[in-house]
Amino acid sequence: MAQVDRRAAEAGEFFGKDVFLKSFTRSAGNIDAAQFTQLVSSVQNENLSVLKIGEANGAVVNMIVEGGDELASDAITGYVIADIAF
Repeated sequence: MAQVDRRAAEAGEFFGKDVFLKSFTRSAGNIDAAQFTQLVSSVQNENLSVLKIGEANGAVVNMIVEGGDELASDAITGYVIADIAF
């Protein structure tokens, strides 16, 4: 049986839920604790649930979010948002 290629950045559907991998890069410098908290709140305000947060690495935070994939690159002020391939 052939293995399914899972490197694409497409949404996965788990138990009827749409799940997305997103990278949030701060446009101006590293993310501090207060900005990190605000970023998570901003994602939740977009009607998304944050399922998992990766380690913050300087100006970049990766998250697994649940909900509609409606986060445009500039949906949250001060961040560039991109899909993550794995």
